[in-house]
Amino acid sequence: MLNHLKIFSAEQVDDVLIVIPSGEGSAFRYQDLHIESNAIRAHLLKGGCRHVVIDLHKMDYFGSEFIGALVTMLREVKARGGKACFCAATPQMLQVLQNMSLFKLWPHLASRDEALAHVKAAAKPA
Repeated sequence: MLNHLKIFSAEQVDDVLIVIPSGEGSAFRYQDLHIESNAIRAHLLKGGCRHVVIDLHKMDYFGSEFIGALVTMLREVKARGGKACFCAATPQMLQVLQNMSLFKLWPHLASRDEALAHVKAAAKPA
């Protein structure tokens, strides 16, 4: 699937793509971030992935370029009618996400299992 990525890893569970940013969030080349985030977005556009969970358990910090790449992925999913959320953020990352008011757009869940349940439940018609 997306095995060649270095900044992100990705797993698919049913129609949910789980994106796991890895490594030092400020120690990457902008070009690599751009290429990898575009690869994830292209995968989302192929179909088969309706929702996205951003699993932050491996990150302690990332800068504005990194946040911008994540927001672009999340907005694309939302524009196509899918659901998205963050999960498993470290205390430092929770503070960053709160400071940027990202929880107003996408919720944060404590675990990956809770995040998967959230996007699947939110996607069901009432």
